[in-house]
Amino acid sequence: MTLTVRDLQNLRFSALEGAKDEWAQIARRLGGYCDRVDAHMLRPLSHDWSGEAADKAQKRMTRLSDNFQFSSQECALVETTLDGAITELRAQQKLLHQVLDDATSKGYRVAPTGEVMYADDGDIPTGDPDAGVPAKEQERLGLESDIFDALRGAEEIDARYRLALTKLRAGRGLAVNGLESDRDAAAISKIAGVAVGLDSAPAKGTDPKKVRDWWKGLSKEEQEEQLALNPSLIGNLDGIPARTRDKANRVNLDRLIAKYPPGSSLSSGAFRQQEGFEVIRARLEKDAGKEPEPLLLGIGPEGQGRAILSYGDPDTADNVAAYVPGLDTQLRDVGLEDGDRARNVWQSARDAGGGGKKTASIVWLGYDAPQLGQDRLNESDLSVAGEERGKQGGADFGKFLDGVQATHQGDRPHVTAIGHSYGSFTVGQAAQREGGIPADDIILVGSPGTGAQRAEQLGVGADHVWVGAADTDPVTHAPSDLEKSFVGVGHVIEPHELHFGQDPASRGFGGIRFGVANGDPGDAHSEYFKKKEGGDSLENIGKIVAGKRAEVTIQAGR
Repeated sequence: MTLTVRDLQNLRFSALEGAKDEWAQIARRLGGYCDRVDAHMLRPLSHDWSGEAADKAQKRMTRLSDNFQFSSQECALVETTLDGAITELRAQQKLLHQVLDDATSKGYRVAPTGEVMYADDGDIPTGDPDAGVPAKEQERLGLESDIFDALRGAEEIDARYRLALTKLRAGRGLAVNGLESDRDAAAISKIAGVAVGLDSAPAKGTDPKKVRDWWKGLSKEEQEEQLALNPSLIGNLDGIPARTRDKANRVNLDRLIAKYPPGSSLSSGAFRQQEGFEVIRARLEKDAGKEPEPLLLGIGPEGQGRAILSYGDPDTADNVAAYVPGLDTQLRDVGLEDGDRARNVWQSARDAGGGGKKTASIVWLGYDAPQLGQDRLNESDLSVAGEERGKQGGADFGKFLDGVQATHQGDRPHVTAIGHSYGSFTVGQAAQREGGIPADDIILVGSPGTGAQRAEQLGVGADHVWVGAADTDPVTHAPSDLEKSFVGVGHVIEPHELHFGQDPASRGFGGIRFGVANGDPGDAHSEYFKKKEGGDSLENIGKIVAGKRAEVTIQAGR
């Protein structure tokens, strides 16, 4: 059907607005049903019932939860599509009204089909045909062209959004999974993204304060549209509130896993990523409903894979610990040992804190940790661990902590940056970046050096740089490349010069060395976060995180 001037001129948006609001309400309702299934059915079922029947019931409940989540996402896309159509059609209607008002003020009549006519036959310009088109006729033709453009634009918008809504229509055999949701979101982004302001989102790496202000400046509806169309960006933007990031990243995680269905042929790198994503999702499901609650603050396929997992909400916590793992860390470790370490730090800080203070403990794998290889014959050989990954990772970690400060509610939190192994070099690089690190204390455990020669270079004050180093940990004795090139093995020239600068556990470095256990040389490097094997280490880390520095047990520097 050809659109007439009257059709567009008199177009009323109340019905479309009403439909948009209804779809938004349905999306929120279905999301609530998903949360209820998880909280009141899945979690109690997994905690209180086991066996074959329980496994079958859990699969069915998981499927029901997935259906509600998928349906919520699809309804949000319908709402977003309608909003885009309303926005674009309103713009065409406004354009038409402007042209019609202009034509009327200049004495023209407009036919229902859009043709512009002179009000009186006597107004038709005459003259020498060879002199060209008279100015009055050029004016009429220009107005007529503008009206036709507005009508054609409205017809194109109508056809485009009809197609978009058709793509969102559920048919038989619909695949209810993250991949289908991702495809639909991508399709709607192309059609409605500009209209709903999708391109207004800041790029990753933008100053977190600017990101925070942008997000706060959006209406609730605009925030929901950004989440529906672009969760992979919103979930990984420093400066977005933690719970919003968690909501987006759980969608991202499902989509990343759905990208490779069971049986897919994968490269070794893709296989490790897929395994990592699945292990992290299993951990989130296992810890759901428990204290502290897990929040997924980052997830992505960049490099070896990215993941940021928090136990507790950093936006409301009084004490925030952010731990950077190091050598040989892979994505799956966030769902395994490194997730355990973050939770252990939370528990230790809680035990030390008292007074009802809240703690958030984060494991941050936002960079590619160096890999020694599967043989791991000599963990003191850091030849594979150049400086570049730590420098880039340090910049990104610093930006993440900027985001923690930007989104925090209430008084500024007490922030502790923790680096283990090569992660201590990464933390050291974050601390030495321009502007320093937005942390109150730095903890270095199992460190091969930070790139600094003295603790005061880390910017938080030497008396706020804490070092845990077992004498039996070979990584804390890793010699510099220069020394190795002269003597071939260990420290002969300078016993306190490590692979990445001065030994943080040395007296010359100037930090505070706290008590840890000296375990077996083959295990000591990985025992700092263990309650029993690490001796005082974990308890001391918890006290530092909780701000109980006077209670930390001290060990003499080397």
